[in-house]
Amino acid sequence: MSKIVAVPVASRRQRKAFLEFPWQLYRNDPNWVPPLRMEQKELVGYRYHPFYLKNRIQTFLAYRDNQVCGRIAAILNQAHVEYQKERRGFFGFFECVNDPEAAGALLDAARAWLAEQGMESMRGPASPSVNHVLGTLVEGFDSPPTFMMAYNPP
Repeated sequence: MSKIVAVPVASRRQRKAFLEFPWQLYRNDPNWVPPLRMEQKELVGYRYHPFYLKNRIQTFLAYRDNQVCGRIAAILNQAHVEYQKERRGFFGFFECVNDPEAAGALLDAARAWLAEQGMESMRGPASPSVNHVLGTLVEGFDSPPTFMMAYNPP
């Protein structure tokens, strides 16, 4: 099996791959409800969103054999840092094929970026904050999610 590589999203092509990956991952899942594409561009910071006036994000893609196999965002929420008085960053927009190596590489990339920003720990998933899509689905995989609820495979 070839090695997983997690890289920061930098190019327009990578941004498109980041945004389109869920459509690839869930294409045969009858319960997945796709997000609004324009809203996703804003929430990940690829278009204007007021959240990013004070906060920062770095998105990452994981590749195996030049094929995208996962994505994640590392999120520095300055309001949280200041209010909670803790150096904790967040991860969100996490989607991954069923591959522990890919998931680990993505989480490691997000953790490393947050450490470079001075964060000492990481919490998530929060996409991009606790005021948006939060958490991971742990039961109810047989029905579609409700509004602003996380959805992922078992």
